[in-house]
Amino acid sequence: MIDKTSSLDDILEHVWETLHQGYIDKKHPYHFPALATYGAQGVQQRTVVLRHVSVSGRTFTCYSDIRTQKVAALHDHPEAHWLFYDANTQEQIRAGGKAILHHQDEAARKAWDAIPPPGRADYIGPVSPGTPSSVYTANLPESFLETSTENNTHQGWENFCMITCEITELDFLKLMKNGHLRTQFFWREDQWKKQWVAP
Repeated sequence: MIDKTSSLDDILEHVWETLHQGYIDKKHPYHFPALATYGAQGVQQRTVVLRHVSVSGRTFTCYSDIRTQKVAALHDHPEAHWLFYDANTQEQIRAGGKAILHHQDEAARKAWDAIPPPGRADYIGPVSPGTPSSVYTANLPESFLETSTENNTHQGWENFCMITCEITELDFLKLMKNGHLRTQFFWREDQWKKQWVAP
């Protein structure tokens, strides 16, 4: 448990442990972080699914349709910022770093092959996500709505994109009754620079 007696090393270890738990546990609050990007529409945020966390590699991964605004934004400005909050522990983690897009490469292929057909709905829309429509649309092929199979979802591979972010900064905040706790960590010269920050 993190409190005022915790060291900066203890807190950094806790941050990565809870982030990793958020990736593993689908019911963990960190499993659905907010991802912010900057592009033609300015700063945009959206909720994503945390698909992987590598502690040793300092990376977070989520998936996307290649046709989305967030991918276009990351093409032009590869900086990505993530926001995690756990109301139970009253802990917030903000993280930032450089995003790397994997589209139709070996890493993307491995991830795509692991997605069962029902889970491929986000990538098989006939039109790009965000396209205006005069009536309700699920943006899914009729064949998929009837049943999802390997055959009627394989075209989603063309739209599937994996976003991996190399984390270079972390900001940890814990809300407490008798004074909040806040720290920051910056990846510099192959190590984490750690500091306390006024909450």
